[in-house]
Amino acid sequence: MTEEQVVKERQSIFKERKHITLGIKLVCTFAVTYYILFFAFTTYVWIRYNTVFQEGYIDKNLSEVVASNHYTLFVVKWVLLALIIISLFMVFFKKRLGKFLFMIFTILLVVCQFYTTYPPVYEVYILELLIVLIIAPLRVISKFTEKIQIETKKINPFKEEK
Repeated sequence: MTEEQVVKERQSIFKERKHITLGIKLVCTFAVTYYILFFAFTTYVWIRYNTVFQEGYIDKNLSEVVASNHYTLFVVKWVLLALIIISLFMVFFKKRLGKFLFMIFTILLVVCQFYTTYPPVYEVYILELLIVLIIAPLRVISKFTEKIQIETKKINPFKEEK
């Protein structure tokens, strides 16, 4: 082996590795738990109380258009929750795009909840916006670099003598 090959071999051991930052790990773990429970509950409500959205259940005072609007908004919220969970898993797979998608989908969900929920539940809005505000400034990936100092004057035992 030549001296250059030995140096390259030693350096290859300490290649740069990409890691998720601790702040992102903590906040995303909480967010994944929160949104998976929210998604599971929403799915349960959709399956269990699907008759609420059927035509026979509609009150005489409600029109079918209003009932279909409620159903459409419910489906939109459910899809947004699914997209939020997918974007959080993208963050865990070290995709920077996942963080931005999470922030966009969460803000869309909060706006959708704000305009469709009566009475408004401000605690939920504050919690979801707080998660976004905590995640926004954090870096997704940190690089771990360890530099090797190689002494050039050191005698290499692998060097072939002429």
